[in-house]
Amino acid sequence: MNKHHYTMIETLALILNSKKIRFNRLTNVDDIQESKNYGKYDLSRFIYISCWTINEEESIPLWKMYTSDMKGVRITFSYDPFHMRKPNPSEMPGLNISVTDDTLSPIPLNQMMSDKYFIMPSFLMKEHFGKAVEYVDDVTGMYENAVDLKVNPDGTANMSIPSAGDLAIHKNKVWAFQEEYRYNLLAFPPPAGGFSTQNIPEISNAAINSIYRGLAPETEFIDVDICPKKLSCLTITLGPLCSFADELLVKALLEKYSPNSRLVKSKLSGQIRQRT
Repeated sequence: MNKHHYTMIETLALILNSKKIRFNRLTNVDDIQESKNYGKYDLSRFIYISCWTINEEESIPLWKMYTSDMKGVRITFSYDPFHMRKPNPSEMPGLNISVTDDTLSPIPLNQMMSDKYFIMPSFLMKEHFGKAVEYVDDVTGMYENAVDLKVNPDGTANMSIPSAGDLAIHKNKVWAFQEEYRYNLLAFPPPAGGFSTQNIPEISNAAINSIYRGLAPETEFIDVDICPKKLSCLTITLGPLCSFADELLVKALLEKYSPNSRLVKSKLSGQIRQRT
């Protein structure tokens, strides 16, 4: 299944140069209601997402919403764009993660822990990383009970997030035209003093404390590696109102970073009047 992403030419340049896809915090998406669907323990600032569409036909609304005056590009990957690799538990001694022969991760274990965040490896439990958005009549309160957090009499606490891998995948039907496919990450601030083999058991406590106090990671985004093989065979569609100069710029970017990729013109070229 192809995944398409409408964006600016400048963003294409950053993606090609960094070889990464940026996940943005859920509180920054277009649909303001998405960050208001959680209950007492608000997870919206802990969720980072990358948004795509699976609609093979070009979308005038998506060109209009996510490119500059319909002069951007549509980036197309065949299947998922990420570099799926078997996790290496030795990268993080002391982290109790079960890895089987068919376990794949878009992020190496040692990159899940940084000085800015800890990424919960909930995607290791799923058959695929990513899921199509489900459009419903009313999304209000859909994730109100997403967090089960109980404070014990002795001051300790227990927490579980039963559907950690299935958060932020429902939207109201008014957004159905997007035919969206999402990749989600759940991230928490690192434990005090950073990560070490000795304090890995403190990760759970740090996550519980951050949700209880509403203290999300400071970073607004997380960058994830693109599969090198898939980056070498992109299809880039020029926006319907791209100029010849825009086309030259995109060609130069592909020649430098992905010479085997394909550049095509929009099927809507010449069909949309440019407003002045």
